[in-house]
Parts: sequence; C-alpha cells; structure tokens
Amino acid sequence: MKKISLRSSRIKPSPHRRLVAKVDELLKSGRTVYNYSAGQPGLPPDEELIRDFYDKLVKNPFNHFRYVSTKGLYELREAIKEDLRRYGGFDVDPEDIVITSGGVEGMNLSLITTTDPGDEIVLLDPTYSVYWDLAEFYGLRVRKCGQVIDEGFQPSGECLKESISRNTAAVIVVSPDNPTSRIIREDLMKLIADLCIDNDVWLIYDEAYKHVVYEGEHVWIQRYSRTMEKLISINSFSKDVAIPGFRVGYTYAPKEVINEMVKIKGLLSITSPVPGQWFAYYALTSGIKEKYLSKVIPIYKSRRDALYDALKKHLPEAKVWKPPASMYLFPDMTPYLEKLGMNDIDFTYQLADRRGVVMLPGSIFGDHGNNHLRITFVTQPEDKLRKGIEIMAEFINELEKT
Repeated sequence: MKKISLRSSRIKPSPHRRLVAKVDELLKSGRTVYNYSAGQPGLPPDEELIRDFYDKLVKNPFNHFRYVSTKGLYELREAIKEDLRRYGGFDVDPEDIVITSGGVEGMNLSLITTTDPGDEIVLLDPTYSVYWDLAEFYGLRVRKCGQVIDEGFQPSGECLKESISRNTAAVIVVSPDNPTSRIIREDLMKLIADLCIDNDVWLIYDEAYKHVVYEGEHVWIQRYSRTMEKLISINSFSKDVAIPGFRVGYTYAPKEVINEMVKIKGLLSITSPVPGQWFAYYALTSGIKEKYLSKVIPIYKSRRDALYDALKKHLPEAKVWKPPASMYLFPDMTPYLEKLGMNDIDFTYQLADRRGVVMLPGSIFGDHGNNHLRITFVTQPEDKLRKGIEIMAEFINELEKT
C-alpha cells in the first residue's frame, strides 16, 4: 500500500461529521429525523435578497462567476468596512481584510501564518470541535482553560493569567460561543486582550455568531486599548446572512498577517466562491441583512426557550443553562449517563440509530464537555424541538429498565 502521511492519519474521524452525515442516511431510509446536530440557521436567506441576487446574476453572469483577487471582491471588503463601523464603531482598512471560504479557512490561515509546529496555543475548553483537530494537525501544544456550566461557561481569570505568557503563540476565543452559546464577559475579554498585548501574543477572535444575540451584547474588544495590534478576527456569513453552503467568510488582522494569509490562500483555494461574495455584498449594501436579523432573531429566541423548557420538563436531572446568544444548548447529562453506564459518544450514536434523534456529544468539544450534549435549537420548529426531547427522555427510561 502506498504511503499515507502521518499528518493526515493522526487526525481521527470526527463523530461530529459522522452524526451530521447520519441525518442524511436516516432521511434516505424514510425515517423521521429530529435533527439537533447542524450548526446552521434554520430559516433560509431573505427571499427579496435571493430574487435580487438572481436578477443581477442573470443580467451579468460573467461578473458573478469570474475569478477575483485572492484577497477577495473589493466591493465586498468595502462593504465589510462599513458594516464593522456601523456595528462595532471602529475602522478596518479594506486592504487588511481577506475573504475566506467560511470561518474555518480563516482559522486555518490564522494558524498557518502565526504558529510553527511545537508552538503553544491557549484554547478555552470546551470550544469548537474542529479547533482541537487543527491544533493536532499543525503540531501545536495546547494549554486549556476550562469553562463549566455552574459559572455560565466563563473561563477563570486566574487560569488565563497562568496560561497566557511569552511562551504563547496565540489565544483562540469564540464568542458568542460554540458549543456553549455563552458571551464572554467583557472584563475577561479585556483581561485576555491585556495579556496578549503585554506578552506579544496573537488574539484570534472567532466572531461568527456576533449578530445571533438575544440578551446582552457582543463584546467588541476591537474598541479597547491597543487590541487591534494583536487581533485576528474571524467571521462568517453562514449565520447572520444564512448562507453556510456558499462558504463565504472574512478575516481581518494587521497588514503583515493579511499579506501572509493571501500568499498561503493563493496556494490553497486561489479565491473564495465568487457568487457567494456577491450575495454577501448585496446583503450588506441593501439593508436586507438588518431586516432579516430583525425577523429571525425573535424566532430563534422563542425556539431556544422552547428547547430549554422541554429539557427542564422531561429531563429534570440534567443541568441546563439558558444562553444569551448563538444556536445551542449544552446540558450536562451526567446523572443520566452515569446511571446508564454510557459515555456521551455512545449515547448519541444509539439515540440516532434507534430513535432518529441526532445531536452531538459534548466530549468532542473538549474534556470539559464530557457527558454534555450540544443541542441545536434554531433548525426546527418548536413542536418538533419538544417532541425530540420527549423521545430522548423515553429512550433513556427504556435503557434504564434494561
């Protein structure tokens, strides 16, 4: 057999992707599926925006399908500058923005350009499952600061002070979070920024969910002190404009980082999907983004409340926290899983196979996610959200009796 690289083979198959794929498998077999696994909006993009995009596409197809520069469509980067000024109150030079193929490419480019194998990074635990694999893929050493449900999934300030030092290459913060949906406290974000500035550390800030907020506000650390000198901000149009399949996001950072990212992106993908870049441009320049968010955020908030209430009613021994943002509940199922003698991965596989209820095991998001479940609440109507939790509770009761 011909060689397979160690770099590739040391990355294990992801339960995350296996369970997301399980949804299609179950649907193809004719099963009723309760899908809590996908981290995407549950409502389609705005219909007016789709029609406007289609009209412009038909009138000038060449312009929508041609190559653009690796850095991305200039019109879109100008629109992003205005969008950040409107919401965040700060300025970013369009030349310091690169359009990426979703947020994950932004994270890949960030790690490629700011770290070397053997470097140390700091992750908050739990965090987005892909980031653990990327650390392994790039040969990075990880220091972790835990986040627990009893503290609203906020990291410990003492842990941050102990972990971020001159030996740290980068700190990765996701807020609003995936999988916990917490918004990091402003005082903790300022502490992280201070530690990064004082120790010459890159602060990689994943802000994909910055507009999916129900209570409180997103923390715009960009306004604080000298943060922009060390900040790499990763963003996506998958959540706020609801186009995850177009794979369009953006990253902004100091010019020396962006220049390196563009060089590497030219090797990996040349340019991000151009039709999606135009779609995002129309969303930002038509006022439709704001209209869309004003419509969907109340719906998602209502779905959050419905799922929270269902978990409290049908699984009263679970520890559940109602988050102020994002798309997920992250309950601690320890009392039930210990009685069943099961871990969270085996439980989610059996729940999907036997009952068609698909959600993600918390342990794939880090050690502090053990015995938790990531349950998406935005993708299904309230009656279906409730029904799936009822089925899960019945399944647990059946397992307890066997």
